[in-house]
Formats: sequence, C-alpha cells, structure tokens
Amino acid sequence: MLSPGNVVERYEVERELGGGGMARVYKVRHVALGSVHALKVLDPELVGNAELRARFLDEGRIQARLRHPNILVITDVVVAPGVAGLVMDYLEGESLDKYLASAKQPPAADEVRDIFRQVLAAMAFAHQHGVIHRDLKPSNIFLEQVHGRRVVRVLDFGIAKVSDAEGRPVARPGARMGTPQYMSPEQIRSAEEVTVRSDIFSLGVTLYELATAQPCFQGESDAAIMEKIVRGEFVTPDVVHPGIEPGLRAAIVRAMALEPERRFASCAEFSAALEEAPAAPPRAATPLRVPVTRAPEAAPRSQEPEGNEPTFVPMPAARAAPVNPAPAPVMERPRPAPAARLAEPKPAAPIEKKAPKLAKKPVPPPQEETEAEEAPRRGKPWRWVVLFALAGLAALFGSALIGTLSGGSAQSAPKAPVTRPGGSTGTRSR
Repeated sequence: MLSPGNVVERYEVERELGGGGMARVYKVRHVALGSVHALKVLDPELVGNAELRARFLDEGRIQARLRHPNILVITDVVVAPGVAGLVMDYLEGESLDKYLASAKQPPAADEVRDIFRQVLAAMAFAHQHGVIHRDLKPSNIFLEQVHGRRVVRVLDFGIAKVSDAEGRPVARPGARMGTPQYMSPEQIRSAEEVTVRSDIFSLGVTLYELATAQPCFQGESDAAIMEKIVRGEFVTPDVVHPGIEPGLRAAIVRAMALEPERRFASCAEFSAALEEAPAAPPRAATPLRVPVTRAPEAAPRSQEPEGNEPTFVPMPAARAAPVNPAPAPVMERPRPAPAARLAEPKPAAPIEKKAPKLAKKPVPPPQEETEAEEAPRRGKPWRWVVLFALAGLAALFGSALIGTLSGGSAQSAPKAPVTRPGGSTGTRSR
C-alpha cells in the first residue's frame, strides 16, 4: 500500500485514484520531468505469486504494442522490491460503470452510438493485431474528457489472449478468465477456445447495459448467471427499455447470439450495423393526404382552392394500408356518367347501351303465343282501308251509275200513252 509522498523509482505518489481485485491505481508525477501519470500497482500480497506477477506484466507488454487513440497507452514498467507497477496515461473522467450508475435513465441513442463506436474502433484495432481482450465490461471502458470532448478508452488487457507471429495463441492457463456477467458461452466452457466472436458477445452484453442502463445477466451466484448465459436466457432490450431504437435492439440481439457463427464476424461489421438508419416507425396513425380532382358539384365556389392546385382529402388512419388511394374518393362522390366510366378499373366495366332494355318487364311466353293466335283473326289493317275506300267511291258515284243503267233500259221499253189536258193523247219522254 502506497501513500502520498512515496517515491517508486522515478515517480512520486500524489494520491490514490481507486482499485480493483488485484491492483490499485495512484496519481503520480515524474520526478525529473514533472509530467503527470497513473501508476497501477499489483497488491502487495499478490506480488509474490509468480503466476499473477507475470500475467500482470503481460498486460503492460500487450498494451504497449497497441497504439490507438481509444486504447489506454502503457508508457513504462516499474519493478522494485515488493512492487510491480505499470505506468500509463493519466485520464480525467470516469469509468462507464460509474457513468451508468449515476444515470437516471438510459442515454440517448446518439450518445450510445458515439460511445460504442469508439469502443468498437479500439477492439477492431486490437483484433487486427492478434489480441483478444477476454474481459470486456463497463468497468474496463473509461470516458475521458479532453478539451471538452469525450474520448473513450479501453483498459485492462491483463488476461488478453495474444497470438504470436505465426498466429499461435499465447495465453497463460490456470485461473478462470473473465467476469461471469460478460463472458461468452464458449468462454465459460473453455477460456482457451475464445475467438474474436467471443469478444463480440461481451461487447453485445456491454452495449445492452449501456443502451438500457440495466445489466443483462443477473443471478444469486456466478453459477446461476453462467447457466443463463449458456442457455441464452435473457430479457430482450426492448422489454427493459421500450424506447430503444430498433436498429440498436437488432445489433444487440445479433451480437449476443448463442451460436458464435450467428454473431457479427468482426467489430467493423458490428459498427456498420450501428450506423445503419433506424427502421421507420409504422405510419398507420398518420392521416394520408391523397390528391384527387375536384368534382364540379362537390363543393361551393367559396371552398375551391386558388389556381389549379389539387385538393387534398385526408383519409382516416384505418385506411392508411398500402392500396391504390386515388380511385376510392372518386367512386364515393356522385359523378357524371363519363367520369364514372373513366373511374372504373376496366374499360368493360361500364353498363352497356343495351342495359335500359333490362328495365322493361319481360313478356311472358304464354301471352306471346295468345297474341300470335289472335293476330290472324283480326286480319291485316290494309284490307279495311281498301274496303272503306271502295265504300266511299260507291257513295259518290253510285247514283250516277244507277241512273245510267236505268236510262238504257227505258229506251228499249215501249213508250206509254199520256193523256194531255184538253183530251189529246201523246207520249212522255223521259
């Protein structure tokens, strides 16, 4: 345990910053240069453990080779009697777990993306250099404030799995590797069989906690928690935080897939999924404005729009389904006959010209037969016209004809004697 004023090689201790299960961190100042640093020192009771001491110093060697803006840089190693320490950049800010502990509600989606995009950039760089972290969690992610800008740093590569130049894994077997709440199912079964997709799973659990402000896996013991992880039993993030964006939810669920092959293949692919535009919410409740041509009799002149602009008729929310909206308002209004035919979906749909004959009452077949039978009895009309014409001619010329006929017969008959006045006789001429 170090105290303010203690000098460890070239560094003077100013104050303690915090600590974990194996080490404590102090703010120190370089004696010659005056620069400020952080010193991470292995607990005194663990310094004598050669295995833990070697693993602790491995962290310094691994982080020293990972020069990235979002990875905490190790600048020096301090080895003295009873002391084993790593000198690193001094960061001003707080860890992600403390940030979430003080949050009263889940961060906004843009803030979640800004933080996690930097985490994924750091781990993509580490994976490219053959380093698998194996202990990604909120307490190993630090939010630093640099000139008013937030910079995210990934810490603690102490149990990282590293591949050598030939790609062979370099890892120290023995103790359990990782934190139960953030371990992948395959990491729980065997810490030596982890891959990049194992870190992807841990990142998915971390993103779940960042986006919902609630830890994903909880239980009464580490064994109960690990059993849930192996079985894939967790509450989906949209249930914990109903306001989460669909894009974030989909990325979290995929990263936490039980089978490694179903997860993102890389941090770059994970980051690309976060950058995708969120799914548009359903618009069933939004009135749909449909342009239609105004019928002449549909509205008074005072309500007609100016110019040649179309009239927009809001449709009710229930009718916002994907249909052909234009014909529906036209069919509901009374339209002239030509407009009604034009509104029909097919040219053959309008009523044909022979349709008015359907309005007449059909003549029953028995009545037609009766009329056909009575027709010969009445005779043809032109015969009566001829008869009436002959009758008229007979009336006009009948008397003359009769006189002519009677005159001829009188000449052939003998004349009768006629007695004249005075006693003389004679004949009467006609």
